[in-house]
Order: sequence, then structure tokens, then C-alpha cells
Amino acid sequence: MENKDKNKNTINRRSFLTALGTGTALTTANLIGCKPDNKVSASGGILGEIPTDKMTYRTNPHSGDVVSLLGYGCMRWPLRNRADGNGQEVDQETVNELVDYAIAHGVNYFDTAPVYVQGWSEAATGIALSRHPRDKYFIATKSSRNNTLESGIAMYRKSMEDLQVDYIDYYLLHSVGGGDDGIALFEERFITNGLLDFFLKEKEAGRIRNLGWSFHGDVKVFDHVLAMDLQWDFCQIQLNYQDWKHATGRNVNAEYLYAELVKKNVPAIIMEPLLGGVWHVSRRRHLR
Repeated sequence: MENKDKNKNTINRRSFLTALGTGTALTTANLIGCKPDNKVSASGGILGEIPTDKMTYRTNPHSGDVVSLLGYGCMRWPLRNRADGNGQEVDQETVNELVDYAIAHGVNYFDTAPVYVQGWSEAATGIALSRHPRDKYFIATKSSRNNTLESGIAMYRKSMEDLQVDYIDYYLLHSVGGGDDGIALFEERFITNGLLDFFLKEKEAGRIRNLGWSFHGDVKVFDHVLAMDLQWDFCQIQLNYQDWKHATGRNVNAEYLYAELVKKNVPAIIMEPLLGGVWHVSRRRHLR
């Protein structure tokens, strides 16, 4: 590759890391290792000894929350076969171990959703976190796959029940931006049915501490939601080396998304900082 092409395609590492570091939290789950018997473990494994006093924190400019730079994504809790042989269940003991390890090493942000792990994630996360003082962690969960006010309220209340909390720290309108007509779908899911108005009232009552949304898909939907006459408390976007300037598929260049959030004073929470573990060898040349 010629130098001029290389310079054109190279991601500005300083700009990328600046963006990555100024979000409210970084949602990932790369704290686990593997035991010799190939079972998931929170200690030992390939990571070696991890210091317990080196976590970096960010302060949410709207709420004052001091949030760990690394958050824990609870989308893939480990499963095991049920003792009665009837299917699978969450390996709760391992989930407890993983959560304890994360908290001991400074992680205080845990991201889940009603649809994660076949619908079991919130309950498993709630069991693990409820063993710790409530002021030691922040819970993020989501309003997923609903089209009516009644179903949205029922999901929200079930989340509180499963998580064993009486308030949710970070509540997201889930996966905004997808569908053949993303703007119409967003309006149907949250606006015309009155669900967003309900969430705003819950925020006024203190049962939702921060209200935001996660973005996947059509950038026109991102622009539409960000332009609403509403000060969002945060927005979750996908940001990593590839998606900074070379997003493909459903992803949008994070350089644009992040810049727009800065303009609107909306803190960014980052998902898939390692692109879900996917790495394309053909992209390595852009990082040199």
C-alpha cells in the first residue's frame, strides 16, 4: 500500500483513545479465564494476577455517578445441564464467582437485558448482585421487544423484580435504529404508545436514575432520536478500532456518532470495544 493510501486509511489512535476514554463506561465481559477442565473461572486462567486497586473511573456529568471504565456485559452468562436432564440452566455459582471477582477488582457497572441468556440474565444477575451492598454497583437494563404500553410496563416491572431492586441506575430504550423503517419503528415502540412518557415519569419518581438508549442500525434514526426535545442522560454506541472509521453492516462510523453526542452533551457508553471478539486480519494494516 502506498504511503498516501496508508495515511488516508489509518485511524488516528490518539483521537480514538480519547473518545474511548471519555465515555461513562466501557461495557465488556473479558474478566474470565478458563480452568484446566475448560470450565469458566473468574480467577487464575490466562490473565494471571490482576491488581484490585487500579480501576479507572469516569464521572457522569449529569448524575455525578462515579462509574468504572470497564463495565460487565451480562449477555452470555455460562450455562450448565440441569440435574434432572431437562435442558439447561444458568450456572449460578459461577455467575456469583464472576460478579464477586469483578466487584473486587473495581468494576461497578453491570449491563443486562430481559432478552439476554434466553431470558435468564436479569434473574441471575440480580441474585449475584443482591449479595453486595446496593450502593456498590450500577445496574443497566433495557426496554426490549415491545410495541404496547402494557407490555413495556410489564417488562420494566419484571426487570425490577428479577434484579431485586427498587430503582434502576441506567435504563435504555433497546436497539434503536433497526428495521426497514427505523424511525417509524422507534415511534411505534416508544412514542405513540406513551411508553417513553411513562419512563420519564418513572425517572421523575427516582425509580429510573438515568434514561438513555442503545443504537444499532440506520444513522437517520440516530439523528432523529438525538434531535428530540429531550436531554438524554446517556447513549450506548458501538465503538472500536474498526467501527471508528470503517464500520460495516449495521454499524455506523463511531467517529460521527461520538461527535454528535458531544455536541448534545450526551455521555457515551461503549459496547463491543473489541467488536465482540471479532478481528479481521485484513484490517490490521490500518492500525500501524
